[in-house]
Amino acid sequence: MVENNKGMERIKAISEAEQNILAIAAHSPMAAEEIFSLLSEEDFTVMNYKSIFKALQELFISKVAINITTLSNYMLKNNVLTKIGGIEFLTDLFQAYTTDANLTEYLDIIIKNTTSRRLKEVVDNINREMNLNQPIDEVVSSAEKAILDVKKERKGNLFKSSFDEVDNVLAKLEKLESSGELLTGSPSGFRDLDYMTSGFQKGDFIILAARPSMGKTALALNFAVKCAEKSNKAVAIFSVEMPSEQLIQRMIGSYSTVDSSKVRTGKGLTANDWEKITKAGDFLKHTKLFIDDTPGLKVIELQSKLRKLCRDNEVSLVVIDYLQLLSVGGSYGESRQQEVSTISRQLKALARELEVPIICLSQLSRSVEKREDKRPIMSDLRDSGAIEQDADIIMFLYREEYYHLGDSNDNNAMETEKAQLILSKHRNGPTGNVELLFVKKHGSFADFGLQKPGF
Repeated sequence: MVENNKGMERIKAISEAEQNILAIAAHSPMAAEEIFSLLSEEDFTVMNYKSIFKALQELFISKVAINITTLSNYMLKNNVLTKIGGIEFLTDLFQAYTTDANLTEYLDIIIKNTTSRRLKEVVDNINREMNLNQPIDEVVSSAEKAILDVKKERKGNLFKSSFDEVDNVLAKLEKLESSGELLTGSPSGFRDLDYMTSGFQKGDFIILAARPSMGKTALALNFAVKCAEKSNKAVAIFSVEMPSEQLIQRMIGSYSTVDSSKVRTGKGLTANDWEKITKAGDFLKHTKLFIDDTPGLKVIELQSKLRKLCRDNEVSLVVIDYLQLLSVGGSYGESRQQEVSTISRQLKALARELEVPIICLSQLSRSVEKREDKRPIMSDLRDSGAIEQDADIIMFLYREEYYHLGDSNDNNAMETEKAQLILSKHRNGPTGNVELLFVKKHGSFADFGLQKPGF
């Protein structure tokens, strides 16, 4: 009985808040501006109030002075006046106005009630999907996104004023100046690249593309390990192509500088090699690297896993190997290019939602092999679709020697190669080439020369 009374009181409070909001909107142009920017007709629970709100909003947008006459004429013209109870109902509403003083309280009641209703809809939808025996991972991911959408719904309605944002930017600049830190994002571990990007920035969607066996996975692992080491924060690696054991094996070979063939086969290892490998293993055990090697990973699964990881850890970087091996799941009626474009947009949205940089590896089409100059360009991206548009940074890995295998009989001379990381797109900074050194023996990259100040 007590709960029933509380429920009735709540319904009454919501109805009164809706009535008072309409009365304020009808009398105060300045308050009306705030009301119409924060609420929609769907926020109202009483059907008559929905109709009146819509009429008031349309009059306000049309810059028509709002009073009992203009409102009743507008509603009469649109055949809704009699449906709400006629001129008497509007008169009662106008007479209910006293002051704008409680505007914030009324808005809060209505917004919280809408949020509560949205959450209930999410719960009901979860129950429906469960009853239909939908795959549990899809249900969970869908629920997570729906809940986050509810949370963001109101935030998305609010503008950020230049007054506040300028202060935020200046405060950030002062902090950077006093700290002496040159990076504003997550470190790549490569001096010249960090010089150009100031680190991988929160919310950035980054494409690293190359032909097969050019070394893009090795370079991405270098990014991951160096970022985990320098930031002391979590780094997530989604490897659709390679099991986690092989990834760790490659990381140990790279970090220890022991010949990768020895690490792979366990043959010919010296005492010094073992010392280096043990040291590399201890280092990797104490980094916050998280690896998911689920084969045939769907984007919806990746989203769910990454959201959970970001809830439990401060994530500084995400690496996905690679774009074309992801799927949207289910039967996809459109072309593969359209599917890849959908995946690209979803990953870009995820980077912004979670405020983490996402590096996604990508294949290049064979068209690059047909040109005399084989340096990649953006049109070489395979199944490109929306990739060029979505990406904040597009990087191509290129090694000239890749196309001259067997030209030299001097194997020792080719233990290291010059490599180029070509930044073809950089939404918030310069483009250009970063010179790297590829060390074949342990499959890793290093800075080439001392062209720029070190980090």
